[in-house]
Amino acid sequence: MMLVWQQFTPADGRSYRELMVSDESDWYLFEEIAGILELALDGSWTSRLDGLDQRYWDLSAGSGRLTLHLEHYIGIRLFPLDGADADAASTVLLEQAFDVLRKHKA
Repeated sequence: MMLVWQQFTPADGRSYRELMVSDESDWYLFEEIAGILELALDGSWTSRLDGLDQRYWDLSAGSGRLTLHLEHYIGIRLFPLDGADADAASTVLLEQAFDVLRKHKA
């Protein structure tokens, strides 16, 4: 696990912060992270989309929503479900997720 903050800018030019969790696309690590976040943030996975080389899981906790994403070429990252349109609750939830994963990593 690496935990690096990044700025992501999609084609529409509206940037948002995301958390790079790993630069490797490790399915076991993805599931471990999903379990940690679900328990520590008292959330639930509302959507789980799994493909051959990608996974998109959406976490709802409190009034915030995050997406945990695994892609074969970029690794594992965590970001607000609504990207640049994320509300304050999702931004706070992302910060809380960072704290949880940082403590778990230590």
